[in-house]
Amino acid sequence: MKDPDDAVVRSAVTDNLHVHPRLLQQGMEPSARQRKALLKSLPNLMAFTGNTYHAARAILDWDHQLPSQHQILRLFMCYGDREARILDGEITRRDREIASDNLYPEFDLPDYGMLPASETYVAVMRADQPVIEDLRFSSDWRRRVEQTAQRSALMSVRRLDSFNRSMQERTHEHLGPPVVIGWTPPCLANSKNWAVEVWLLLDFDGHRGRAHVFMVDSKTNDVTREFFTEVLLG
Repeated sequence: MKDPDDAVVRSAVTDNLHVHPRLLQQGMEPSARQRKALLKSLPNLMAFTGNTYHAARAILDWDHQLPSQHQILRLFMCYGDREARILDGEITRRDREIASDNLYPEFDLPDYGMLPASETYVAVMRADQPVIEDLRFSSDWRRRVEQTAQRSALMSVRRLDSFNRSMQERTHEHLGPPVVIGWTPPCLANSKNWAVEVWLLLDFDGHRGRAHVFMVDSKTNDVTREFFTEVLLG
């Protein structure tokens, strides 16, 4: 059975992909074959627990370089008609802003970042190959994790041998306890359900550091993914 959420997203990419003028001017509008390759590299997207995707908007954005080295696929998901209408209005305004500035091909132009949506995904690809190399998620509500889910996630993390090893390897004792960062979608957490993201700071010099990241399935409380990441202030 087809996932209705995923079908909404994939239809936006194949049938209604909005391409930035700077990419069009460079002859970089993806062909039907390239869109299929892009879809093949796009993971299944699932709306946050209790929601469904009413609408999706897909925009292929530019990287502010000439010639472009990367393409950026922005996916904006809306849970309801009101959110979709607001998003469409903002896209239209951004279109007008770009058109008014598009005087010479070597001039910089605005992109389609920072548009309102229930969920936003940003995928980065090389300019010559429509295959996703990096995918990131954001939303206004991402950090709003209820206390029960926070406690359960932290308990799951603290049981891990890898967590205890990282605690012993910390550079000093004043780095604080593990911290809940927010919600993470299943496709980025390798989980069946939306996950709670937890960070343990391992070292930090005031500007740069390193953290151990844990993804905890919010239904099963299993830790489904772990990795280390760099931390930069600001």
